Amino acid sequence: MKRLMLLFTFTVIGFMLTVNASAKTIVTDGLVSYWTLDRHTINDKTVEDVWGENDATVVGNPKVVRGYLKQGLALDGVGDYVSLPNVGNFGSRIGPYTFEVWFKTSHKKRWSAIYKVNECGGNNNMGYGILINTTIKSGHTIYETKEDFLFTHYSTKSGNGCAGGAGGSEQPVSDGEWHHIVWTSRPPNQEELDKLRNVPLPPQIKHRPVDGGNCITSAFYLDMEPIADGTGCTLPNDIRPYTLPIFLGAVNDNGKNVLGFFQGVFDEVRIYDRALTHEEVIRNYESGIGLSVEPIQKLSTVWGALKKKR
Repeated sequence: MKRLMLLFTFTVIGFMLTVNASAKTIVTDGLVSYWTLDRHTINDKTVEDVWGENDATVVGNPKVVRGYLKQGLALDGVGDYVSLPNVGNFGSRIGPYTFEVWFKTSHKKRWSAIYKVNECGGNNNMGYGILINTTIKSGHTIYETKEDFLFTHYSTKSGNGCAGGAGGSEQPVSDGEWHHIVWTSRPPNQEELDKLRNVPLPPQIKHRPVDGGNCITSAFYLDMEPIADGTGCTLPNDIRPYTLPIFLGAVNDNGKNVLGFFQGVFDEVRIYDRALTHEEVIRNYESGIGLSVEPIQKLSTVWGALKKKR
């Protein structure tokens, strides 16, 4: 009987070690904040940062539901969102960063935000963020609904206002399935700068920002596939970080209005202080456990139970 029990014990241990070895944990190099949105990390209106010390705040009455990994947070599209603190290079200072999130929605009758900040006045009310089912009316910064259109809108805030750009493509992400978005930002390398220097300047442009300006290379991944990338430069103005909180699931419009409420579920929100590589994006996409080491932790419990049965 003892031999049989020992054989069973080693079989269980071997199985758990195999499961833990085959499941990939997420990349932690450069990780600043990680909001899993699991049930045990949400206390009233506070969402725990399980990696750093940057707890987020729930606004409205979102519900904890089944998520991509364990639980996620369901927003109603009316007044729910999560206020993320400005952490690391993602809002609180200028530098390379990565924003990452899993989401699921089937709502596309009006545009909504994955996240967005407006912090400039007048016609340059741009900020930065990712929106779905939307585009911008030509010559304006007014959003209009465009079904199955994934839209990125970014800017740099300077002493002279906001400057930046926008882009988008048809991506039917409002299909009721889970999707993974990663947005990275970093300084360009020498090869990317050289390519910009070879681009002819329009007649009205007298200075080339790449020669002493502020340049950013961004990449946008959907379900681990790169769908957009590019390098842009601004004149060397006094670039400043943003001061307003970043709203997950809505637009923070100059701290006065909240627009573009998201209707659906968010899960696994992460911020890095560097740009993840494509290989690292794939690793996070394929991770089925996040930071979990539960199989190893449960070995002591299994061993204790087997000893009692003896």
